[in-house]
Amino acid sequence: MKGCINDKHKMTDIFLPRKCDYTDRIITTKDYSSVQISVCDVRPDGTIDLTKSNLITLCGYVRGTGQSDSALEKVLTEKKLI
Repeated sequence: MKGCINDKHKMTDIFLPRKCDYTDRIITTKDYSSVQISVCDVRPDGTIDLTKSNLITLCGYVRGTGQSDSALEKVLTEKKLI
């Protein structure tokens, strides 16, 4: 049996693949050009609220085709961050 096993002999290795927020493609472990951007909320006094952040994931295909700027803008608009 492959994977990580704890002291109680239960499998603990759980791999949850990420998906691109723009194309809904699964980001594989070999996609080295994918990015994950963390956008933090800003308090009224102008400081960053680190407890509330939004993750935006873009796959390497989107970045390779040069659509990352428009993809990021579309995802931010859909999540009502801009």
